[in-house]
Amino acid sequence: MIIKNLKKGKNNTYEITLQDGQKYPLYEDMIVKYRILPQKELTEQEFQTIKQENETLTPYYVALHYITIKLRTKKEIRNTLKLKKFTKESIENTIVRLEQEGYLKESDYIRSFLNDSFRFTNDGPLKIQKKLLEHDFKKDLIEEIFSEIEKEVWLEKLTKVFQKKANSHHTDGLEKWQYKCVQYLKQLGYPLEWVHETISKINWTQDDTIIKKEQEKLYRKLSRKYSGKELEFQINHRLYLKGFQKEEIEALKKER
Repeated sequence: MIIKNLKKGKNNTYEITLQDGQKYPLYEDMIVKYRILPQKELTEQEFQTIKQENETLTPYYVALHYITIKLRTKKEIRNTLKLKKFTKESIENTIVRLEQEGYLKESDYIRSFLNDSFRFTNDGPLKIQKKLLEHDFKKDLIEEIFSEIEKEVWLEKLTKVFQKKANSHHTDGLEKWQYKCVQYLKQLGYPLEWVHETISKINWTQDDTIIKKEQEKLYRKLSRKYSGKELEFQINHRLYLKGFQKEEIEALKKER
C-alpha cells in the first residue's frame, strides 16, 4: 500500500490517506519514527504494526492534554486514564514517559499548589499540607517546600483573615465570639499556637448594641409565651447561652 497524502491534524496527529482512499490518524511520533511521507510504500504487515503501536500512544496524549491545562499529580493522571478504560500497563508506561520528559516534577506541583492556595484561599499551612498528602506526596518534600515561606508571612496572612472574621456580623457575646473565631481559624489549618499568638495582639471591643438587639429580639419572641419574672429569666438565660457575661446582662436590666 502507498501513502497518497499526509495532512496535519489536531493534538499532535496527522491524517494519512492511502492510495485506495482510506484515511487513518497517526500521532506525530509514528510519522517521525517510520518516516511516513507521501508516496512511501508499506507492506500490510508494516502498516498493521504502525497502527497497533499508534494505539498505545493514545493514553500518553490524553494525559499530555490533561496536564497542559493544569499541573496534575500522578494520582490524578492514573485516575483519569482508568476512567477512560486504558490498561494498567499502558497507564504506567504513560507515567514513566511523562516523568522522563519532565512533566511530573513533584516539587513543581507542590510549589504551584502552595502558591495558589496561599494567594487565592484563606487556608492555613496545615490544611494545605493535608490536601497535598492526599495526592500521595512525601511529607518530607512537602515540609521542605513549605519552609520557603517564613512564619512571619503566614502570621501576616493569619492576622488579615482573623480580623476580617472578627469584624464580621455576629450575635454572640464577646467571649463566645472569640472562641468561634479561634475554631474558624483552626479549621482553616492554622496552628493553634499561631492563633493564640495573633489573638493576643488584637484589641477586642464589645459592641453594646449587639446585646441590646438580641434582648429585643428575644423579648418579641418569648413575650408570646412568657411574662413577668419568667419572661425575664428566659431572656437572660438565652443571653447567657449566647456568651454574654452576667455583668453585661445586669447592666442591660438597669438601663430598662
